[in-house]
Amino acid sequence: MRKDVVYEQLINADRTTTALATFHLLDTLQKFQENRGVQINAAVLIAVLMCEHLGVSIQEAMTTAKNLLTTHDDKLATEFEAIRWYLREEVR
Repeated sequence: MRKDVVYEQLINADRTTTALATFHLLDTLQKFQENRGVQINAAVLIAVLMCEHLGVSIQEAMTTAKNLLTTHDDKLATEFEAIRWYLREEVR
């Protein structure tokens, strides 16, 4: 896939679909709950490796993800608030 197409999909990603994918990744990482370092490294490494593979700057990906995470009035988007609550209640 061309880099410009991937970048366009990145900056126009649907918040609800992205939150669902995030939840699925988090749920998978729960299988490694005995080692939080492994969970964090795995989450970060998937981002790094996907960006390298698809030719997207990790800094651009982080910026667009941060923008997706918050609303226009700089509050956490509802879709990601549910994930934050899941983290608070289920990830110990």
